[in-house]
Amino acid sequence: MSEHPHIRAAMGSDIGRRRHNNQDSGVNEPGIYMVCDGMGGGVGGERASALTAEHFKSLAREPIRSRQIIESALDAAQHDVSELGHKLGGVAGTTATGIILPARPADDGSEQAPLWYVVNVGDSRTYHFDIDVGGNAVASSISHITKDHSQRQQAIDTGLMSPQMANATIPRNVITQCIGAPQGIKPDFYAVVPSGRFIVCSDGLYSEVADAEIAKISQANPNSQRAVEALIGAALKAGGDDNITVIVVDVWPDAADDEPWHASKLDDGEELETIGDVTLDSLHT
Repeated sequence: MSEHPHIRAAMGSDIGRRRHNNQDSGVNEPGIYMVCDGMGGGVGGERASALTAEHFKSLAREPIRSRQIIESALDAAQHDVSELGHKLGGVAGTTATGIILPARPADDGSEQAPLWYVVNVGDSRTYHFDIDVGGNAVASSISHITKDHSQRQQAIDTGLMSPQMANATIPRNVITQCIGAPQGIKPDFYAVVPSGRFIVCSDGLYSEVADAEIAKISQANPNSQRAVEALIGAALKAGGDDNITVIVVDVWPDAADDEPWHASKLDDGEELETIGDVTLDSLHT
């Protein structure tokens, strides 16, 4: 595994064909690649996502981003969005998902950390693809790093329903967590190996474009900016019923790595630099 991955990232956002405003916000700063999707059913979704994005942007100025520092930013966002809801007389909320590097990358795009954080609250998603020797994303390698915080996913996880039944009977957009929720948040943290292609997106992409098509488009567009444009274009062509925000992050190690790509959910309070043996084993098996 190379200790000096090189990073290229691109971001795009579109209001879609049905909405009157764009409630999505994105962050594409050095080492911070996050998508926030304001709650369309709440008040102030656009402001909620923008407030949260600003807290993530502030992390770009930090030379070190420990889990504790990231959680402090999430707590500050939770406070501000909750206050926004109170001021507006309702509940304001936003999802948040994406990649946070534990250290700021160098100007040449190199970075020392052997593992990165992926963070998730809500039902926006972070995907991963392997990249072949030609620099193309491998469509068959698509994987969901994050798991939706939704009633549909909850019913599947608890065994109450099969995926087919849950998809047919539970609306996709009924979420169980969002920043700004009165009951608070419990973010998911993942450790991921920094290689391959990562796609961070709001549900405006995957609700319109099936995973197989996301994979096909990703493979056909090795350039990260063109991949962003093609994915947003596909969502618009499919109907564009929601705002669409996409970030594509491509990571190339300095040397070839034959080990398969890995990701693992972190335990409560677990930091990358103090990662436990069980988590470490799962990353290398």
